[in-house]
Amino acid sequence: MKKIALILMLLPLMPMLAQSVALDNLQVHRVGSLAKEVEGTSTLFFLDGRLWTCNDHGQLRLFALDTLTGHIDSVVDLGVKVYDLEEVTQDDRYLYFGDFGDNNGVRNDLCILRLAKSDLRKKRYRFDTIAFSYPDRASGVLARNFDCEACTAIGDSLYLFTKQWISQGSTCYALPKTPGRHVAKRCFTFSTRGLVTGACYLHGSRCLVLLGYNITLQPFLCILEDFDGKSFGSARRLTLDISLGTQAEGIASRDGRNFFFTNEAFELAFVSRKAALQKIDLRGFMKKK
Repeated sequence: MKKIALILMLLPLMPMLAQSVALDNLQVHRVGSLAKEVEGTSTLFFLDGRLWTCNDHGQLRLFALDTLTGHIDSVVDLGVKVYDLEEVTQDDRYLYFGDFGDNNGVRNDLCILRLAKSDLRKKRYRFDTIAFSYPDRASGVLARNFDCEACTAIGDSLYLFTKQWISQGSTCYALPKTPGRHVAKRCFTFSTRGLVTGACYLHGSRCLVLLGYNITLQPFLCILEDFDGKSFGSARRLTLDISLGTQAEGIASRDGRNFFFTNEAFELAFVSRKAALQKIDLRGFMKKK
């Protein structure tokens, strides 16, 4: 769903892309290539001790990935179609599927599908819908600042982080977890110097890790300490030591130190990347619990 927008964004930058050099900030370990079935990976999350992903459009299926190889272990077909699903987050009771990708700022059907974990385990796929809109959505080209690919659940709210194609930053919005139609509440805006594509919140340390990539598809992390939804304390931005042209998409951690992330398959002119599962160690960058 994002390929056309990325191509239009990158075409004027091809000469710069060829000459750029990745910054050696944070070492990345490549776990393995992803199968063709998940080349459109858009999110990552741990559930019942397993790592899961799904594609960003079409039939909604969950794919369990082997954390040692990236191979698909099993597939669960949830029986619904999505338009541009970009994030899955969770709390103790529910999974929340964010069908809110909007590269061109034209959608009027933004929503989050809620599925009870108890129903998932019983193979009863009954979804509730949390529909929403932004209170300050701009028109014209600035509407592209209201794309969204990252979300996390904290307390009684869902927190969304926009992917601002024009401003190259992110705004945090809050939504209630209850089904129905809502207007998102604007919380704050911050600089990311790139496009935010995934979120992983560590409840024990109140640390939020955001994944994204810049205009040359150089992946980065933004680590926000003491995040409570309304504000955060310190922030740190880390560039990942990985090839340019890597369209990073989903991020997850089971222990708060080792983080997995995926990148979609990407090909344009002389840049070609296979979809892959990657791993990074953030022990030296995280606040101790």
